Amino acid sequence: MSRVLLYTGKGGVGKTSVAASTGLMLSKKYKTVVMSTDPAHSLSDSLEAKIGSEATKIYDNFYAQEININDAIKSHWNDLREYLTALFQYQGLDPISAEEIAILPGFEEAAYLLYINDYINNNDFDVIVVDSAPTGEALRLLSFPEVMRWYMEKVFPISRTAAKIARPFMKPFSNLPMPNDKVFESAEALYDQLGHIHDILQNPEITSIRLVTNADQMSYNETKRAFTYLLLYGYPVDAVIANKIYTDDTGDFFREWRESQHKIVDELPDAFPDVKILKGYLQNDEPLGRDKLIKFGETIYGENDPYDIFYKGKPIEFTKHGNDVIVKIKLPYATKENLDLFNKGGELVVEVGNWKRIMYLPQTMANMEPAAAELKNGYLYITLK
Repeated sequence: MSRVLLYTGKGGVGKTSVAASTGLMLSKKYKTVVMSTDPAHSLSDSLEAKIGSEATKIYDNFYAQEININDAIKSHWNDLREYLTALFQYQGLDPISAEEIAILPGFEEAAYLLYINDYINNNDFDVIVVDSAPTGEALRLLSFPEVMRWYMEKVFPISRTAAKIARPFMKPFSNLPMPNDKVFESAEALYDQLGHIHDILQNPEITSIRLVTNADQMSYNETKRAFTYLLLYGYPVDAVIANKIYTDDTGDFFREWRESQHKIVDELPDAFPDVKILKGYLQNDEPLGRDKLIKFGETIYGENDPYDIFYKGKPIEFTKHGNDVIVKIKLPYATKENLDLFNKGGELVVEVGNWKRIMYLPQTMANMEPAAAELKNGYLYITLK
């Protein structure tokens, strides 16, 4: 089974350099691909190489890819897009606009995930390194399979049945395009594939998510929030990389910056308990090209092997206590003020700030209601009765 390493962080923290350097280091022993899912691709600039929308061989054992969303959708579920294009044209849009709007919200995230799924199913690479979009987009990417699951289970069966009934009645009276079986089969295939990749991304034996931050307060705060949200969704974070740290020889001009950075760096082990803390120092020049990137990666990982799993803890656990069930969720930066939870038709809904997680309870727990909740030592304990 392939290893998946996903790097994300606030825009500008250097995650592309970290991802590219990691991939180059791993390619010494493993067949590796680094794929960019950031709409503003910079992987080709970092590697100083021309990269295509498909995996492009750059060096022995090393491939890179900057995904083009239009190519991705045509490759994976063109039937669905053709139907939506026809539907928007019927509404009066010109063909070009209709084709552009047919890329609905979420399609982009799904297309990226399907590439990972294909590579794993085909055993194309030993390691898949993902240079993800900035934190907000990355969280949407990782939450999309769960959103799709809700849609497919709640809305899709009704839509398919309605279309099947309406199709013969509508045809003589209207040119309104009705989805055919190929469209629904395409959506079902998408659902199945996303379910598979969702399981892979939540498996700490396969996937490690690594947060890249700078040692400044804004990046640090966003990284703490991202850490909480990723754990809420059950994704395995095994490392935090503090990047662009000033070295002690940068002179008096940067003294206050160094002191400010050191305070944050010293807090990292307590702020992100259990996970690996790695450090990347500001280089004399940009880490561009193979040699500089490998050198940069070696300063980050030191004696550590980037292929290793640095932490395997479970973000979510269910345990029985008599007739009750305790749900334990690791949420280090959640507060009572931004937390809400309830059971809705067998779904345990946990809301933290702007992010919502819908956990499908096992059949034996579907009728249980959250009777109590407690935040303690970075964990949320929910008692279901």
